[in-house]
Amino acid sequence: MTIVPTTRILVVDDDPQTARMVRAWYKDQPYEIVEARDGDEGVQRAIRERPDIILMDLVMPRTNGFEASRRLKADPATSGIPVILLSAHREPHTKRKGFDAGIDDYVEKPFDFEEVDARIRAMLRKRELYLTLETTNKELQASNAQLEELATVDEKTGLANYRVFRAKLREEWLRSERYGQPLSIVMLDLDDFKRVNDSVGHPAGDQVLREFATLVAGGARTTDVAARYGGEEFALILPHTPRERALRVAERIRAAVQDFTFLEPQHALKITVSAGVATSPSGREIASAEQLVAAADHALYGAKRAGKNRVFVHED
Repeated sequence: MTIVPTTRILVVDDDPQTARMVRAWYKDQPYEIVEARDGDEGVQRAIRERPDIILMDLVMPRTNGFEASRRLKADPATSGIPVILLSAHREPHTKRKGFDAGIDDYVEKPFDFEEVDARIRAMLRKRELYLTLETTNKELQASNAQLEELATVDEKTGLANYRVFRAKLREEWLRSERYGQPLSIVMLDLDDFKRVNDSVGHPAGDQVLREFATLVAGGARTTDVAARYGGEEFALILPHTPRERALRVAERIRAAVQDFTFLEPQHALKITVSAGVATSPSGREIASAEQLVAAADHALYGAKRAGKNRVFVHED
């Protein structure tokens, strides 16, 4: 059995005859008629009950149709509800004032309800189209946000990807040069990671990378950028950070990895990490963001050659 949705019409008029006329016209049809006797009550009922369309009288006690329409259109919760203003005034300036207040249509009293019905149905079709477009727009925004996330986040670890790392590094390098603030880079590489993949398989190896990414992100500050550089190599951009403080950040992560047990409880692996630190300004040797990364990478592989599970700092 198909259930036909009910259309809710809010009639805002101090004359109860208008609501009776609307109710009689739509008798035995899927329409629900709700009433309000003045503009204030009409606005409150519209907010509370979210009708599909509003028939609004112009002249009412306390708050007239102009003011009530302005308030409805100013509220995001009710701005999309069509308002048809009912008035005995035929002057062009009255109609213009109504449209300035945000009404969607204007019907002169006394009115032929066949005309009102036609206008209501036309407005409901427009509202349905508006809601469809609004839903489509929200879906597009969600899809765009998802695409943006895919373009900036490393799928395997959830950290920033290489593309974001390069963009942020250029941005922080320019800021460092402009304001004379130190900029540090930490490069980190899991020791003997190939042996992990060979012994427990690539899916477990991917889990190790995710757990390691959590440790890297946990060792970073909110102003730092943690990224997956590639493979099992990760990077930290540390703005406004001198060499000694960057060394402490790298050492904190190295110690956290050493103390952590990966892949519990299935495999319970102990893994270590080596790290390299480079800071700018640091003499003549580092003259670009690319050279800063190369210096940190050079220090990283110095740590590897020296026995792994340690942090080396680039020296001029």
